[in-house]
Amino acid sequence: MSNDQHADLNQHFPSIWTAIVQEWTNAPHDGSTSGYPKLSAKQRGLIRQIKALALVNTVAVFTAPTRWAKEEIERTLAPQIRDVLDQKLGMHVIMAISEEEVGSADAHGTEHDSADTNTEHTERSTHSASVQHQHQREEQDYSGQGRTPSSQNAQEAGATSALQGEGAGGRQAGVGGKNHNGPSDDPQLFGLPSLASEESQRGEQQALDWSALPKNQERAGHKPAAPKSSTPVFGEDGQQIKKNPNYPRLNADYTFERFVVGSSNQFAAAACRSVAEQPAKGFNPLFLWGESGLGKTHLLHAIAHYALELRPEMRVMYTSTEELTNDFINSIANDTREAFKRRYRSLDMLIVDDIQFLEGKESTQEEFFHTFNALHQAGKQIVLSSDRPPMRLTTLEDRLRTRFEGGLITDVTSPDLETRMAILTNKAKHEKMMLPEDVKIMIAERYDRSIRALEGALTRVIAYCSLENQEMSVANAKIALQDILPDEVEVNPQVVIEAVAEYFDLTLEELTGKGRSKHLVYARQIAMYLCRELTELSLPKLGASFGGRDHTTVMYAERRIRESITEDKKTFDQVQELLTRVKSRARA
Repeated sequence: MSNDQHADLNQHFPSIWTAIVQEWTNAPHDGSTSGYPKLSAKQRGLIRQIKALALVNTVAVFTAPTRWAKEEIERTLAPQIRDVLDQKLGMHVIMAISEEEVGSADAHGTEHDSADTNTEHTERSTHSASVQHQHQREEQDYSGQGRTPSSQNAQEAGATSALQGEGAGGRQAGVGGKNHNGPSDDPQLFGLPSLASEESQRGEQQALDWSALPKNQERAGHKPAAPKSSTPVFGEDGQQIKKNPNYPRLNADYTFERFVVGSSNQFAAAACRSVAEQPAKGFNPLFLWGESGLGKTHLLHAIAHYALELRPEMRVMYTSTEELTNDFINSIANDTREAFKRRYRSLDMLIVDDIQFLEGKESTQEEFFHTFNALHQAGKQIVLSSDRPPMRLTTLEDRLRTRFEGGLITDVTSPDLETRMAILTNKAKHEKMMLPEDVKIMIAERYDRSIRALEGALTRVIAYCSLENQEMSVANAKIALQDILPDEVEVNPQVVIEAVAEYFDLTLEELTGKGRSKHLVYARQIAMYLCRELTELSLPKLGASFGGRDHTTVMYAERRIRESITEDKKTFDQVQELLTRVKSRARA
């Protein structure tokens, strides 16, 4: 793509998105002839609410009118939107969506009010858009093509500097600048030639009429008008959704009442409860660390739930480090750095999950350092989690590590047998399932490292007995778990990908590529599910193993297959067979 073409694309992106939405939402509902992914009635309504703001390098920046709309779009539409943009624009696009801020034209809207309505961001484990990870991958893909940003535009240089600073250190072109290097310099990747080639591959796909786009829609220095936030938005229950700026999005199940306390987590749970009851009085910051799958995220959510239950007026934000980085990048792309600072520094409690992912992100570390200082000096509570203690976060700046070490550091470890049995009892009760004592003991004895794996094993046993119409017994539980019983075999994503590709008669490139046929998507989702079951890798790392996909795609795939194996015997049998093949391949 030439520099001029990329500049035109940046300039007309809001109109391009409007044209895409019109075509997509008016396409046949089954998606069979349009070339667009199928949309439900609810998804059509959601996609019409998205407003395109800008295209910054390869980051497509959108807003949604409410937090509910943003979350639903991230949960149900993000992978489809990215695929459509990749196809229509002829280049890989990263999607960043944020909740729309209150416009300055509102009757009583002030700059401070705008920040107040956005005091929270969202969590990684439930459907967020991981711009930070996608950007890292692209920086690595094109690390040999770096450029220096033009000094003629300070805002472009500032945005580019921060964006490239979050990645592995490659591309540094300014927004629409003359030194930009995209994924390809082939002029046929822009406009109708690219779409025509897609039609020949995908069938009767309709191409966008790019020639109908207005010329010089936005002059230099002007931004798209902010969408009005006064239009009411309604949820699935028909009730109007009202913003509560004090309440973060939390998992309703992650409360202290649902958390099973044992010797492995007793001190950590007590510290978390104390922080919720008396913020910034004793343990500030509170630093919680432990391996993946041991309940750290549950405790962080529980702190927020309990703190807000005791003080509904508190300004509490729960976020992941990926979301924090995403928010920081958005603030640069939208020229809203001051709003970003106000949003974070006006909090009463900031809870950040997986702080280890700040490693290597100098720009975000710098911003978080000042945010940490501002909150701490103001007597506000900070809670952090990581997979290792501060002293082992060796690539973080020393000044951050020393601040993390200035409060209470506590860990969670693998639960003992008694605690594991209590966890299974708790989950079975929540699922309204009868769990015989001998089955409970068998599962608890075999899954001693991860609570996530422990609960996953119970889910598999319940699914097997239900689908096969078998009684819940030790014998049937062993059958259900025979291919995933823990052993010393180490499984990595490549082993899973190879086994799944062979099983479905696909090439590795097809399985990890951009193909969207039903057969390909199904196989890819099973592979992602198996990776989540058999490895301890994070969602972003798993997404990178599948062609650099976003972590929300992996979350969606895992949820789809997890639901399917409890309802569809064919899927259950295929997963069981693949588990055997993956383990055999790993041993070999």
